[in-house]
Amino acid sequence: MDIRFLLYSMLLFWSSLQAQRQSILKTVEDLAGYDKVSQEKVFIHYNATVLLAGEYLYYSLYCLNVHNDHLSDISKVAYVELIDESNKAVFKHKVKLENGLGQGDFFLPVSVPSGNYKLIGYTQWMLNAKKNLLFQGDLSIINPYQVNQKAILAENESDDSIVTSIPLKRIERKNNKKLNVNIDKQILNKRNLVVLTISEAFSGMKKGNYSVSVRKKKHFVSSEPLSSDDFLILDTKSVKNQSKSIKSSVFFPEMRGELIYGRIIPQEPTLPIIDIDVALSVPGRTDDVKIIATDENGSFIFNLDKNYEENNFIIQILGENKNDYKIELSLTPAFSYPNFDFYKFRITEELEDDIIQQSVYNQIENSYFNVKPDTIQKYESSVPFYGSPDETFNLDEYTRFPTVKETIIEVVNNVWTRTNKKGEKVFVIRGNNPTQEDYNFPPLVIVDGIVEQDHEYILEYDARKIQRISFVRDRYFLGTKIFEGILIFETLKGDYVEGLNKGYLLQTTLSRPQATKKYFTQQYDQNDTTYAHIPDYRNQLLWKPNNTTKEDNTILKFFTSDVVGDFEICIEGFTDDGKPISIKEYIKVE
Repeated sequence: MDIRFLLYSMLLFWSSLQAQRQSILKTVEDLAGYDKVSQEKVFIHYNATVLLAGEYLYYSLYCLNVHNDHLSDISKVAYVELIDESNKAVFKHKVKLENGLGQGDFFLPVSVPSGNYKLIGYTQWMLNAKKNLLFQGDLSIINPYQVNQKAILAENESDDSIVTSIPLKRIERKNNKKLNVNIDKQILNKRNLVVLTISEAFSGMKKGNYSVSVRKKKHFVSSEPLSSDDFLILDTKSVKNQSKSIKSSVFFPEMRGELIYGRIIPQEPTLPIIDIDVALSVPGRTDDVKIIATDENGSFIFNLDKNYEENNFIIQILGENKNDYKIELSLTPAFSYPNFDFYKFRITEELEDDIIQQSVYNQIENSYFNVKPDTIQKYESSVPFYGSPDETFNLDEYTRFPTVKETIIEVVNNVWTRTNKKGEKVFVIRGNNPTQEDYNFPPLVIVDGIVEQDHEYILEYDARKIQRISFVRDRYFLGTKIFEGILIFETLKGDYVEGLNKGYLLQTTLSRPQATKKYFTQQYDQNDTTYAHIPDYRNQLLWKPNNTTKEDNTILKFFTSDVVGDFEICIEGFTDDGKPISIKEYIKVE
């Protein structure tokens, strides 16, 4: 059986374990599938092992199959965290994976104290492995804006943290010959153009993916980042999942997108918690509504398989007894961190002038951020789950009526109201096929992307706030629910969510995957003097995540800044057949 099909099947039938982002192996088939799926490992290339408050941590993430070191196609989400020495997280990022590749960044605020930290990376599926597969990288932070420097201050002057500059010709180079790197000049002046040519080392070489960082070398004794060469030396090919039996709990791989775990909590212990319908919708988006029934534990799992720029979500309980329950979410995987061995970075008073100077440079650079912005990749809009509406009424084209009820009567064809068995007024949509009309099934009502169960409330809603009304006349099956058509309202200001305050409804802000960015690259042009009089104190001259090797040369162009010293060009990644790409070259700015 195809492994991915097996995983899909297991997701359909696995039972969630309360709200702990784990699921239960219920059958022999589940257990067999769990044992067959390959494990994963994560490598992170990040731009520096020492950063000051006010600088950016940039990273590029590679998720690999442990058995062949190829990019993994199992997980679509990875997690990156920065952990302090007390195992508290400075940040927890979700990273969207496309064909095993992801990227992200973090601006170090002045609230983060000086100290030694661990950058860790993993997928949810990796948490089932027998041995610890977490990626671990050392990162030291200097925060000159806080008084307490005890965590990194050397105990005596003999604990020297300064490295003198090495002549360029003596700098050791590391190149494993997967790529050739040619630099047009190695000694440059300020604001000079650098042309970096990257080509395959030999004909017929497997294509691959890599990231490029060009950054000033600090004169600090600091930890060495893990290279892709060293990463693949680690013995992981024999790694398997922990042994499990039927009824064991496991972490499920997020193979189609983010998994949102939650459970319903009854107001009374005697209330049923199985087969209670729960809906997820996105305020402002009318193209996606998800409905799922709870399992025997009252748990549910939503799969976010579309690209969302929004981070506000509405989750609500459906049905007549919706007010008898509350909703609880589990937003990130919960697991015990291993015993990290933190690198002991130290500074002495002799570094004070360098640190102050770099802090001033950072402040100047950050003050000009608006003229040197990064560009966030916009997601293409997706087709609504219901296709195109059968009819749309832009209310500005008609006589305006005070309420939606009057508007439906006077303006909107094929939609009316009836009284249900409880004596409530509900909407009705004329079906495309009269033989399928069953008015015992109400239509799905969506207002600014939010499922609205209270039809009477909408009927009395101020129609002067509504921009358009659309509807679909087909019958729809969402989860276990049947709807006789879909009725869509869009307000003028898109602010319907602001008036919602109902016990059965949870408004929540979910952590979203890191945005895919095109990072700013400084340009100087004799014919364009835009940047001529703007200070340029960049330590990071270039950051290019997720490049792909091509048959022809890849040419990267960047400019030096007003900062002098030795700069390291670091290239890390993997070929398509799992071989490491790890190169270091150097330039000097005078």
